[in-house]
Amino acid sequence: MSSEDIIYDPQFKPVQGIYENRLRQFIDTGGDYHDLNLPKFYDKKRISLDHDHVKVWWYQVSFERGSSPVSSDKRPSWKSIIERDKKGELEFREANINQPFGPSWSTTWFKVKISLPEDWVKSDEQLLFQWDCSNEGIVIDPKTLIPVTAFSGGERTEYVLPKTSDGKHFFYIEAGNNGMFGCGAGSTINPPDDNRFFHLRKADIVWPDLDARALYIDFWMLGDAARELPGDSWQKHQARQLGNAVMNLFDPNDRSSVRKCRELLQREYFDSFLESSKVYEQGESQVLTNVYGIGNCHIDTAWLWPFAETRRKIVRSWSSQCTLMDRFPEYKFVASQAQQFKWLLEDHPEFFNKVLIPKIQQSQFFAVGGTWVENDTNIPSGESLARQFFFGQRFFLKHFGLKSKIFWLPDTFGYSSQMPQLCRLSGIDKFLTQKLSWNNINSFPHSTFNWAGIDGSQLLTHMPPGNTYTADSHFGDVLRTAKQNKTPECYGSGLMLYGKGDGGGGPTEEMLQKMRRIRSMNNRNGNVIPKLQVGITVDEFYDDILKRTNQGHDLPTWSGELYFEFHRGTYTSQAQTKKLMRLSEIKLHDLEWIAAKTSVLYPDSYKYPSKQINELWENVLLCQFHDVLPGSCIEMVYKYEAVPMLHNVVKECTSLIDKTVQFLQSQSKADLVEMRTLTWSKPEKVSEECSLNGSYTSSVTGYDDYIVLANGKLKVIICKKTGVITSVTDETLGVEYLDTEHGRNKLGANQFVIFDDKPLGWQAWDTELYSVNQYKYVTKPKKVQVSCNTKEKCAVEVIFQISEKCKIKSVISLNATAVTDAKLSKVDISTTVENWDARNKFLKVEFPVNIRNDFASYETQFGITKRPTHYNTSWDVAKFEVCHHKFADYSEYSKGVSILNNCKYGFSTHGNLMRLSLLRSPKAPDAHADMGTHEIKYAIYPHRGALSSDTVKLAHEFNYCFKYKLPKDIGMNFDDIISISGDENVILSNIKRGEDDSAVKSNYSLNPRDEQSIVVRVYESLGGESFASLNTTLNLKRIEKVDNLEMKVYKSLTATRDESNHAINRIPIKLRPFEIASFRLYF
Repeated sequence: MSSEDIIYDPQFKPVQGIYENRLRQFIDTGGDYHDLNLPKFYDKKRISLDHDHVKVWWYQVSFERGSSPVSSDKRPSWKSIIERDKKGELEFREANINQPFGPSWSTTWFKVKISLPEDWVKSDEQLLFQWDCSNEGIVIDPKTLIPVTAFSGGERTEYVLPKTSDGKHFFYIEAGNNGMFGCGAGSTINPPDDNRFFHLRKADIVWPDLDARALYIDFWMLGDAARELPGDSWQKHQARQLGNAVMNLFDPNDRSSVRKCRELLQREYFDSFLESSKVYEQGESQVLTNVYGIGNCHIDTAWLWPFAETRRKIVRSWSSQCTLMDRFPEYKFVASQAQQFKWLLEDHPEFFNKVLIPKIQQSQFFAVGGTWVENDTNIPSGESLARQFFFGQRFFLKHFGLKSKIFWLPDTFGYSSQMPQLCRLSGIDKFLTQKLSWNNINSFPHSTFNWAGIDGSQLLTHMPPGNTYTADSHFGDVLRTAKQNKTPECYGSGLMLYGKGDGGGGPTEEMLQKMRRIRSMNNRNGNVIPKLQVGITVDEFYDDILKRTNQGHDLPTWSGELYFEFHRGTYTSQAQTKKLMRLSEIKLHDLEWIAAKTSVLYPDSYKYPSKQINELWENVLLCQFHDVLPGSCIEMVYKYEAVPMLHNVVKECTSLIDKTVQFLQSQSKADLVEMRTLTWSKPEKVSEECSLNGSYTSSVTGYDDYIVLANGKLKVIICKKTGVITSVTDETLGVEYLDTEHGRNKLGANQFVIFDDKPLGWQAWDTELYSVNQYKYVTKPKKVQVSCNTKEKCAVEVIFQISEKCKIKSVISLNATAVTDAKLSKVDISTTVENWDARNKFLKVEFPVNIRNDFASYETQFGITKRPTHYNTSWDVAKFEVCHHKFADYSEYSKGVSILNNCKYGFSTHGNLMRLSLLRSPKAPDAHADMGTHEIKYAIYPHRGALSSDTVKLAHEFNYCFKYKLPKDIGMNFDDIISISGDENVILSNIKRGEDDSAVKSNYSLNPRDEQSIVVRVYESLGGESFASLNTTLNLKRIEKVDNLEMKVYKSLTATRDESNHAINRIPIKLRPFEIASFRLYF
């Protein structure tokens, strides 16, 4: 036997866990061994702020304590600062490392002058400037005012210096003294610390070792493969062994060993295109692409920062992306929200026109979404949702020549059942969302599916399987996207949305490099490493879905609302903002209604105020952003921006209406009549008194223990001891509508309840299931007294003391009625909560009703959504708090109860109990949310039979309650311009002028036509095929059924003369259940 056959050097089997854990050492910049591993070679040379090669000066923009942090002087224009500096008007002082800058929300400007060492310049290699001031900043070219890239502290600190012959560089940095996620005290979602300062950590010039930095990415992805691939794959074990081989090959005293390590990895695990965009053209074309990567940058239009700071986040984020596009040809980036594009155009027209537009034309930067902002879809009115698309799509068409085919809403808190129809009416047939993956009770069952609305309209929908819209392009992000697909039997691929988001930022060079490596590993090692494709557009991704699913016919369907099982408190938080929103929507409705009709009657002497109307709509739509209107922003947003903005909308609408009414009054000397903006409301004489039938006058009767309000139709009993309504009966039928014998509330209606409200983590957002059973009834009134007793109205005032400073005053009233209107009689309640000062409490009001049904109906935009009143399944349990609009109705076959309201959205109906949500008191991110005094109106409408158009119309009247005094003859002409007849469930909801009428001179006109038109919106409100007639005295030229954008003509209609009145043209229309239809009448 030879010596070669004898074992002298036995080998051991590597212990997988130890060898796997060892890999982290190699690229760890901390720890004990960083100078003995790869980090030692990241830089060839580095010079920190030395006041020689690197010089930095600073200037602090004035920031007076206690002043508005969002005023324009806090964020002066780039041009003004640079011009003033050139004139020597600003004092820039020398900056030093660790110097603090602030306070929170202020602005600091820096001037940076760089003189590169001669040998650095001669190297002709890529050189960097590194900057970290822990805040947000942007590099500005002082000559062109065009931004180059942004800094955000941490993940974005490098500026690639352009090559110059002399190595000289000079530029400005504008820094906002806030982090990417604002200035939260202790936690990002806590109220801001207004006294935060941000320290200059780094101002360095760097000569990087690009090979060492490339090896960092190589090894990082290799290490992730070793850790995250399945244990039964050879690729996992080879990755671990190669990683250890690289560490053994590396010599911390020999920089050339870096190249040897890279060569080893490329030879054994990567292909030769690992640093090239061509990597995505390699590999097996027949193998399924598991993951498609799309860059995005979700910028919350306001959240933990104000609108004013978002305007700066936009240019910071998008300039960085445009710079990356120059270096990564495969890179495709999407951004939504027309408002953000408009702000960019206003603030930085040079960048918008010279940088952004070319990137859009080159198909690297894509405007998507089609709405004005990424809006909430629960709370805005139907008309508001229609206008989100109207203004968003028309802005895109005006400035980019295209409209979005995809509704892009990754972060919104649930999706209304009418969104599919509104999208289809706006040229959109695809939808992307992510938020439902946050459900806290049930896991949403689909990744790719068809979403059908209540009218049957459907959208091709994708929810990225990786469960994030801010992926870092880690190996794990790609792996999760491939493995967590919930509809692989229908469509096996998923979209990975990568890029820093919420606070802006977007993708980084590191992310793009990582994705190249991941695809390279797939090319070399097969599909156990997911096949990642970068370079396709979002439209191409959806086209691939259609191609591989029989045009979507093979996909599962989800019908009705996409209810989000989380953030249910947002139906109620920030009550003042919600109330102002509804008032703004009503005022805009009234303004358009009156102005459109006036411009038709007096085309030569009255100008339709299209520009003012559009500006007001823009502000309303902005405040519908999905953190603003739901109530999850910091106090600054409401105090200085949203609330003043909505107050101004109401003020400006009122002013424009008043001017129009004054104009109309000047056109006639006829007696004045009061008119509403509802087609079924008839003119009333200004001084007209109610014509009362004796049996239907109101009366109040007091007894020892209770008070009775009656009007011949309804009898309402109020308990003096508890202050609640114990009975509501129909005296003509002997029907009782309340049930105080069964169920959890045996006290009565208008019963105030205070719930404990301590959610698990997101105070302004959430109210939890366990809080439903943690409550106290408010049962001891301080006062119960008759406050009104006339034939026209009787009322009882009830006062409860809630705390030392807080009290609730609730006035329960019953109006007289006429024989013809008796069935519409209702119990009106006006509640004032004075000095609400609670902490983590939720105020609601309950109505125990004598009704039993498995479902209740809740008004949504242009229709109703039905939801269960039981807890049969976990899906039913999840809907313990839901959203509604002007009414909620609970009916059985023979009778029902509707609760109307003028400003509330949260509701629940379970068993025999209806409950309206009134006020919350979260302490983060706004420590003072909802504190103060609130006035709320609601009503109990008991009715015979099931839900009908009576409830729909009463709810409209309860909200659209403004009356306008017009001359009687003009009022009659107003009514004759457009009215509707036929099925009562068809509602004529809005009237406006045609946007492209040349005489209107709209700033959103795309194809001005020398024609006159009005656009009329109608909808079917209750869920049944319906027939109606639009009636008009206009001299019609043609009639078109059009889309929401007023661009696509679905069909032409014809009118016929009314047989009894030849001045009236009748236009017959047919609507399917819950259909929304727009008609353009040319005259």
